[in-house]
Amino acid sequence: MNLYQKRIAQLRDLMKKHHLNAYLILSSDPHLNEYLPDFYQNKTFISGFKGSAGTLIITHEKALLWTDGRYWLQAERELKGTFIELQKQNNTNTFLNWLKKNLKKNEILGTDFSLLSLNLFKNLQTNYQIKLKHIDLISPLWKERPNLPISKIYEHKIKYCGYSRQQKISQIREKMQILNTQNHLISSLDDIAWITNLRANDIKYNPVFLSYLFINQKTILLFIDKNKIDLKLEKKLNQDGIYIKDYYEIYQEIQKLRNTNLLIEPTKTTALLIQYLHKSVKIIEEINPSTYLKSIKTQKEIKHIENAMIEDGVALARFFTWLEENIKKNECISELDIDFKITEFRAKSPYYISNSFATIAGFNANGACIHYKASKENFSYIKKNGLLLIDSGAQYENGTTDITRVIPIGQISKEQIYDYTLVLKAHIAISNTIFPKDIPMPLLDAISRAPLWKNQLDYMHGTGHGVGYFLNVHEGPQTLSYFSPALEKTKAKEGMLTSIEPGIYKKDKWGIRLENLVLNTKVKNPKNRDYGEFLYFKPLTLCPFESKCIDKTLLNKDEKLWLNAYHKKVYDKLSIKLKNEPKVLKWLKNKTKTIK
Repeated sequence: MNLYQKRIAQLRDLMKKHHLNAYLILSSDPHLNEYLPDFYQNKTFISGFKGSAGTLIITHEKALLWTDGRYWLQAERELKGTFIELQKQNNTNTFLNWLKKNLKKNEILGTDFSLLSLNLFKNLQTNYQIKLKHIDLISPLWKERPNLPISKIYEHKIKYCGYSRQQKISQIREKMQILNTQNHLISSLDDIAWITNLRANDIKYNPVFLSYLFINQKTILLFIDKNKIDLKLEKKLNQDGIYIKDYYEIYQEIQKLRNTNLLIEPTKTTALLIQYLHKSVKIIEEINPSTYLKSIKTQKEIKHIENAMIEDGVALARFFTWLEENIKKNECISELDIDFKITEFRAKSPYYISNSFATIAGFNANGACIHYKASKENFSYIKKNGLLLIDSGAQYENGTTDITRVIPIGQISKEQIYDYTLVLKAHIAISNTIFPKDIPMPLLDAISRAPLWKNQLDYMHGTGHGVGYFLNVHEGPQTLSYFSPALEKTKAKEGMLTSIEPGIYKKDKWGIRLENLVLNTKVKNPKNRDYGEFLYFKPLTLCPFESKCIDKTLLNKDEKLWLNAYHKKVYDKLSIKLKNEPKVLKWLKNKTKTIK
């Protein structure tokens, strides 16, 4: 019996003690973050699976884990020997459907309500008619559990901010008045950091801090661990009408509410918080106003993001020059070295704060694992022939970056060149698209996939995600993914920052993904004004695509024009910064040559 089998056996003993038929373990914390503090890595503690998305169900006979196509290869590897069955999640194979088929009437599903969204709680109870019990079975088993993070909170300098705290709170209060609500509770950390113009490092790669924010027309209360903030900053917040309370006082505070209403976002608020409300409180369920406000970048923020992209582009040009030089010298370079060196080059920027996610450096077969992460126990050396996929990004004071490029190592095959060119065509197809303002962005996903579908190829992830401003690298409400429904909140607005990242993944062979960040930008000098406003995707990422991997005969005239225009922009923006670095400038000039 291995470690994870023992933990599941102990969990089943507790289930018997508390008369539970099944136990649900979510990838979650009290703020429903995508990336979790170590304290809340419950799924990994029980199963050993380290992917950021996954759901575990333990019954007395079975243990099952659902995860999406990004993590199937990783899950197969990490669940080996645990007797946990991998469930390849899709529209029909979901843990909800499994519960509906397998949990009998009056059988009880246990889960921790402090990690369960109100939306999922209501779905389980109403649509699936499942009997739920709030219970934490992980804490009794996890004896040497990590502590909660206590990083220091600091201000995001006002010179980088689109609006002051007072302006943002004023905008939110205006939205509250429109919704006819007196009170607003915010649990999502990116919203709180954006509203308060504060940052920290409680979640790795995301510059946020564990907190709750309560706003009404008179009061603003920020619930945090008071050890995280110094007196000078607290006084500054007080002057702006924001008062500090202890992190766990949130439960006492919301218990006080009577005969009023409360605005919450049900997908970003836990079921446990709502259970503390008095029955006289009316809940108004809407998307957090701040989610919309922060998704639309101001002109000031856009200028800063463009400067951050130059910083990132310069760091990448230096890194790729170093990589090519050392590959030619037959230096021994591993996937772990890639992560270290790319971070080292980025960290030279005076604006650099941290990486924006764990660098993915996958050579050949490892690149086919969509969210592969090299570790000391499992990594490859970059040698002989093949394709190296590098997906990386950084948090700068003036913006968040996320980019994927694929590099040829040694000799590459015709099939690899063909696949790379198809992915590039997919990337250009949507990058070159003009679309109506307010179209739900999931509807645009098919444009990117069309060149791949033509060849009966596809990829099991969205084409793009929203990106924050010195905040979370994955940040909605918009998404470019046909896996997502076309909702009001996903409508295309001018100023939204989104990734474009189509790919091809061939198991045990290679992975190809090509990613830029783009800005929803209004079409200048429109040909027709009778059909409303139209937008296009303006590329902000500044890094060449690899000409050695492109079969130019497969590109049409428009695709070549787009690629040449993009490479000219990359050269023009970066060459000014690299004029005193002849080696790097030579690399840049070579990579951005015009395709005839």
